[in-house]
Amino acid sequence: MAARKQRKADSGAGLRQNLRLASGLVLLTFAFTHFLNHMLGIWSLDAMEAGRLVFLAVWRSAPGEAVMLASLLTHVTLTLWKTGRRRTLRLSAWQWAQLLLGLSIPVLLIPHAIGTGGLAARFGYDDTYKNVLSILWPGLVVNQTLLMLLVWTHGMIGLHFWLRVKQGYRRWFPVLLSVAFLVPVLASWGWIDAARRLKLTQNVPFPLTGEMIAWSDPLILWLKWGFYGFAGLAVAIVALRILRRRFVETIEITYPGDRKVRAPAGPTLLEISRMNGIPHADVCGGRARCSTCRTRILVGAETLPPPAANEQKILARIGADETIRLACQIRPQSALNVQPLVPARGAARVSGLAGDAYQWGVEQPAAILFVDLRDFTGLSEHRLSYDVVFLLNRYLGETAHAIEACGGYVDKFIGDGVMAIFGMSDGLQAGCRNALAATNAIAERMEHLNAELAGQLDAPLRVGMGLHAGPVILGRIGALDTNGANARITALGDVVNTASRLESSSKELGHALVVSTTVLTAAGYSCDATRVREISIRGRKDPLRVYALDPPSPLADTLAPAARPSS
Repeated sequence: MAARKQRKADSGAGLRQNLRLASGLVLLTFAFTHFLNHMLGIWSLDAMEAGRLVFLAVWRSAPGEAVMLASLLTHVTLTLWKTGRRRTLRLSAWQWAQLLLGLSIPVLLIPHAIGTGGLAARFGYDDTYKNVLSILWPGLVVNQTLLMLLVWTHGMIGLHFWLRVKQGYRRWFPVLLSVAFLVPVLASWGWIDAARRLKLTQNVPFPLTGEMIAWSDPLILWLKWGFYGFAGLAVAIVALRILRRRFVETIEITYPGDRKVRAPAGPTLLEISRMNGIPHADVCGGRARCSTCRTRILVGAETLPPPAANEQKILARIGADETIRLACQIRPQSALNVQPLVPARGAARVSGLAGDAYQWGVEQPAAILFVDLRDFTGLSEHRLSYDVVFLLNRYLGETAHAIEACGGYVDKFIGDGVMAIFGMSDGLQAGCRNALAATNAIAERMEHLNAELAGQLDAPLRVGMGLHAGPVILGRIGALDTNGANARITALGDVVNTASRLESSSKELGHALVVSTTVLTAAGYSCDATRVREISIRGRKDPLRVYALDPPSPLADTLAPAARPSS
């Protein structure tokens, strides 16, 4: 019975989290479009009014108002609910900032919302920019500016901690940060400059009637006190729970080093760690979006209910066994012996703005290319060490340049071999096309290199290449014990092993490139059916269909035009 209740509670938590995220995104979209409208004041008041008509067509329509009101009520209610359910006030700085900003926004938002949309709905008040700005300037400029900054900062914190575990976010972070800074600056500039010009050029009469004020002022006060009451209730519940811990029966949690702590049943394992000052990795803020709080349950795993859907999804992605659980999702009811699996010091670096999803691993489709220099042992056997290093560096340099020029990422150099990843940021189709283009470019560069070194070589340099595509795990290996920002991204998984096997088979098949049909299908290309082969791959039950080719000529003849290198 207890396990069934726990599963139901976990499922409800996942639903609440998704609703909170969805409602927050709707509110942020509303704020963003509203701020864009304010920016038009940099040009003129007429531009603001023209933009306002478009804004109202969306947000004052029946569907727009329904979605907006539902999102606002949902987000505020779930924020207060989550606050009231906290078992500890030991939060990170960003969590405190987001919580306090969220609780402050309604205090400033209520008068603005009632003074515009409320009066418009109740009295048919025309809340044009001319009327609203004449009220705001100059007496309420601080209130309005502060409201805008609170709303925007709260939204940006939430957006950042949602996106930072997404693939590609690190690449776009500088651009997004610039936009996040410019939006409130330009919006404030727009409405304040328009209000100042309006005050200097027009004598706009005070637009509110006594009846409007008599209706709106008590309502604003009532709504404020109502919010204060709910917020106070949530804080009181947290305080009571903290006090209750001193008088209720507790359970014992044992951490590595035989460190034992006692806590009441109810909080998550992550909250228990925070209550007792135990470092515990936590990149997504306990929302089951990452796996950094994963913990091995050494003793007591059988007392925990099975993972709910959100947790199960993450555990399945990392291939966890039944002893590994997410600390942010389990609520111990009896003694546990646990071992956190991700060092908290690494998580601390990732929790900063420089963190990226590759720090903890991303599973995504990609194309993997292996390139190897044929008969390098024979080539280097009778040469001086300088000549060997020179030739190897020239070959590796040309190969790496060809890969990067075609949008690839050089994973590593393996002796006289190169491993490259394509499609990390531009999708599988573009990755496969660019990888095929890279095989052409490598072959062409080898021809130029052979011509350049003809007098120094007994035989031309020849390469073998293997290319396969599919789901891989991308991560910064070594990032926990070194500076993660400097650790290179590498690819892991069966696709990598298969691509390596294809490169090895290129020598047996007598062609420079062996590419799987998976790559050509994903790229949207076709090839001469007579070139298809089936080869056995060690570790795979079924044979793999491949094409054995000699770039660049057959590729140019049999495939669609080569893809443009991605920038």
